[in-house]
Amino acid sequence: MSSSTADSTGPKVTDLTFADFYRAMAEREHLQVSRDEATWSEDAGDPRPVKVLLNFGCNVRQTPHLQREAVSVMQVLGVDFAAIAGQRTCCGKVYGGSGFPEMADQVIQTSIQRMAAYEPQRTIQWCSACEMQFSDVAGATEKFTSEPLAGFLLERIDELGDSVPWQKPIDLKVVVHGHFGEHAVRDRHPKLAMELLSRVPGVTPVGLAETDALDLCDNHGVEIASIGSDQYREAQARLERYIDESGADALVTLYHGCTRELGKFASDQLTIRHYISILAEALGVSAPDRFSEYWRLADPVKVMEASRANWTSWGISEEEALRLAHKHFVPSYAENIPQCPCNGDCSATGADWLDIHERDESALEEARRG
Repeated sequence: MSSSTADSTGPKVTDLTFADFYRAMAEREHLQVSRDEATWSEDAGDPRPVKVLLNFGCNVRQTPHLQREAVSVMQVLGVDFAAIAGQRTCCGKVYGGSGFPEMADQVIQTSIQRMAAYEPQRTIQWCSACEMQFSDVAGATEKFTSEPLAGFLLERIDELGDSVPWQKPIDLKVVVHGHFGEHAVRDRHPKLAMELLSRVPGVTPVGLAETDALDLCDNHGVEIASIGSDQYREAQARLERYIDESGADALVTLYHGCTRELGKFASDQLTIRHYISILAEALGVSAPDRFSEYWRLADPVKVMEASRANWTSWGISEEEALRLAHKHFVPSYAENIPQCPCNGDCSATGADWLDIHERDESALEEARRG
């Protein structure tokens, strides 16, 4: 037992809001996709033997269009697979990072058992945190592999050769943003992504992104949440200048957290895309990016209306949908500059508004009236 668990004066697992951590991700997901669009399992139940198991993890549910695109890409490439996501196959990082290594190990081992029930020949990890965690704990064995999605897709596309069902070329020069020096797993990803993108008709990788302007991504969510209008514009301008000077048309991200946070700085001069979205577009299976759509609406009533078909399919009431729109998609400071929605501790978008108004019925009614 760890000191943090054994020490009666230290934190306990029950002291922290892990349930809220997972719940917030599901809330964002349910505003962005309908039940019918969620083409993956989140209960890890009734497994069937598959050649490939794609594990999304839990955090990507904040940007579920990326999940939809990944599933569609696997389908159009003819892969025999199942896709799973959510808390029941969590990698345990949130527990380990909070000082509960034994609980993290328990979560990991349980998740491995659930994934192994599919009897996959290969287990593919969407999330780099999952890939790192499962690789460190389980290692690569005949019964359980932990492989990156980009590497698997590269292999599959090369295997299909001229049979890949490309639908259109994507005329795009890209620089690839990665995270080096954190873990051997992440150090491998940028090269894999560049190789994969080089297979897409029309796409030209021009190199790896090297600029401190990219410090504002998923590892710096608290900083993003606290900046004001002038700092936001300055950061955006630096990114725009960098992309222009690099000779690229777009910045390509490898991770959903970077896509989510850096995407808040996108503009007419700054295109930011995840590699799976570029691949999906070339294969004709793109999905709409509703996270960016709702974020830019910056109005809870507009978000509620735009997402109505989604939340109603999950049995969410209009009042609750409005509350969730405030919680997850309303900028809470200067001139509608966005605030980070999660980044590990699930600091909620619009938190200042919620602290005052969450149980204030008159305020909810006023928001409905606009």
